[in-house]
Amino acid sequence: MNLAADSVVSLRELLVATLARRREASARYRRLATAASSRREAALQRLFSRLAVLESEYTARIERDLPDLDVGTILAERVTWTEAMCQSMLEDPDTPAGALEAARRNERRMRAVFEHLAATSPNESVRMRALEFALAETRHLSSIEKLVAPLRASVHGGRG
Repeated sequence: MNLAADSVVSLRELLVATLARRREASARYRRLATAASSRREAALQRLFSRLAVLESEYTARIERDLPDLDVGTILAERVTWTEAMCQSMLEDPDTPAGALEAARRNERRMRAVFEHLAATSPNESVRMRALEFALAETRHLSSIEKLVAPLRASVHGGRG
């Protein structure tokens, strides 16, 4: 899905774009885990393997929830697609450090997208669902941070 800044999309389109991005991230993490394995970097292999599983699980959770959202007008809610949202969909780093930083940045951006939707939607159901997704993004970010922290500490000598 190619979305331009200042275009208006539905919540369904937002979630479909999110799902596509999650699938891409999971595939990227699997590639990075394989590359780390071939370089005999066990800690990186474990990290990227776990991140691939986390993304796959999160994608499956969104996919499971999507039919429940398909009632009434919730998924038809229109959202202004901002430049920040576009940026969150464009990053595709293939280095380990770049992938980790992009993961953290993209989670924060998607959380901000859902928080913005929760703050601006005239539809109470959309606001509530957007808050649920924002909370899920926060939890997902926390999981990523917990996985990445030991590696960052070892690389930076404990300086984080």
